[in-house]
Amino acid sequence: MFLAFFLLWVILNGRITGEVAALGAGISAVCYVFFCRLCGTGLDLDLRLFKKLPAAVRLLGVLLIEIAKANWRVIRWIYHPKHTLEPQIVQFETDLHSEAARVALAQCITLTPGTITGRLEGNVYTVHCLDKSMAEGLDQSRFVEILRELEKTEGGKHDV
Repeated sequence: MFLAFFLLWVILNGRITGEVAALGAGISAVCYVFFCRLCGTGLDLDLRLFKKLPAAVRLLGVLLIEIAKANWRVIRWIYHPKHTLEPQIVQFETDLHSEAARVALAQCITLTPGTITGRLEGNVYTVHCLDKSMAEGLDQSRFVEILRELEKTEGGKHDV
């Protein structure tokens, strides 16, 4: 969080000099201490989140790639009407443990064109797919793999 405060300082300042960096580091440190006391967090939470940053960035990258691929597929279906769509409502279950990971998966599915998460109850998802080809492999997608990795912590416990 300290780095986020410092980066915000640099962006809002518009230039970087020795004095600006030193003043920004001091103000960012004060804001960080205030934030930690106000929210009841600390350096341990920041370190855990920092360790999960590569997987979160990978999830964002996979999401953007899947959105682009699904957009292309839907555009082809619109402009080539010979393909008859077979919409389906599918249900599947995941082994994601945290509510945050389950909701993130539901949002990734909904953000991908051609699929909408209609319901999430516990670990059971109900998804409407524009075509049956989109329904295949939802329960073992790359989203699920990365979210499983994000859930894991050092001690083998699950946490997001």
